[in-house]
Amino acid sequence: MKKELYDAAEYALGQLKQKGADGAEVWVSRGEMDELNLDAGKFSLMRTTFSTSLNIRALSKNRKGSYGTNKIDKDTTDTAVTAAVAAALSSEADEAEVISGGIGEHVFDLTKTDANPDLMYERMAEFMEQVKSGYPKTEVMQFIVNHNKLDSLYANSNGTRALTIGSQYGVSVNFSARDGDRTTSFNGSGYSAKDLDTPILDYPVLRRLIAESEMELDARPVEGKFTGTLLCPPGSAGHFIWSVFGNCVSGGAIISGTSPWKDKIGESVADSGINISFDPLDGRIINGGRLQDGYLAHKQDIIKDGRLTAFSLGEYAALKTGLPRAGATGSMIIAPGALSVGELTAGVERGILINRFSGGSMAPNGDFSGVAKNSFLIENGKITGAVTETMVSGNMLDMLFNVTGISSEADCGGGSVIPWIAFGGAVISGK
Repeated sequence: MKKELYDAAEYALGQLKQKGADGAEVWVSRGEMDELNLDAGKFSLMRTTFSTSLNIRALSKNRKGSYGTNKIDKDTTDTAVTAAVAAALSSEADEAEVISGGIGEHVFDLTKTDANPDLMYERMAEFMEQVKSGYPKTEVMQFIVNHNKLDSLYANSNGTRALTIGSQYGVSVNFSARDGDRTTSFNGSGYSAKDLDTPILDYPVLRRLIAESEMELDARPVEGKFTGTLLCPPGSAGHFIWSVFGNCVSGGAIISGTSPWKDKIGESVADSGINISFDPLDGRIINGGRLQDGYLAHKQDIIKDGRLTAFSLGEYAALKTGLPRAGATGSMIIAPGALSVGELTAGVERGILINRFSGGSMAPNGDFSGVAKNSFLIENGKITGAVTETMVSGNMLDMLFNVTGISSEADCGGGSVIPWIAFGGAVISGK
């Protein structure tokens, strides 16, 4: 399989040069996925699928053309090359369109496991039995366990040849609770793992959410409107932080000039306890990407002790703005704090534990408004009960300075590492 990837990449690069591209890069991959599905409590699907992809980016005098296909035979490659070069010749020149410098040959041999369908079935059946016996009012609506194996090669006209070999298991569960005519809003969770050595319900986030689902059957509306705290588990904490980063440190926001942080490198943009980086090489990240824009990836601090240290810029955005290119732009790591989740909760005078936020995109200035779902009221440091869908709003850029605590516990679900975070200053609106 690996020789096939190299042969396809070399052929594509050769044809691109022959067709007039003065720079090019290609991504070639072969994948195999084994999947088991359960729907409405019954096993519904078992399958193995195979995937192939070829993606081309061609440059001609800083004019870019791209093309992608799901075959790598020579005839298909010829068609893809012709289309990519034609697109480049008809596009506008942009000096920020370049091919990364050559880094030579690399092989990234990451997690390598073979699929074990028998174990996948056993873990799913075990999970269903545990939910049935421990949480009888919870209904699992859809449950998927898969094993993905992917070999991918990045090659460019400057001599880079980087092969990544990896595999991982993925788990996804959606559920709700029912008691007679009473039902709850759906919820779900998932994670990636190197293996299935431990029971699926041992994943702390999933066990907590399933346990809470039955409590939501007794949800009541919040009375009145007040300013309080959003106690955010890793899921919602990650949602809010990613929204901020999209508006404040991403390439699009910096290029367009809409980022409210565009001139704040070195300045405080958050509470001093906030430390956020991108680090695909962290051991808790499953199969983190080893390349960033064709270069070797490395840890990139974005916020250090509350101060903005860098923007999350790919090479194009860096050249477009004249600012430094980031060593990584994915695999978020938020440093933990010193409090247990119990201590964090005890410090909330009044607020809600918000498991899921449903609303429009956060405004560039940090304003947000939406509905708190699968959430719970906190009063005087205690969770007093589930709440029906409740409006929450505020300004997250201001609330980053109003962090009342960060947990020592974090969710390491494979793609990121995020603790619980308590944000003060939110407006919570009930009846």
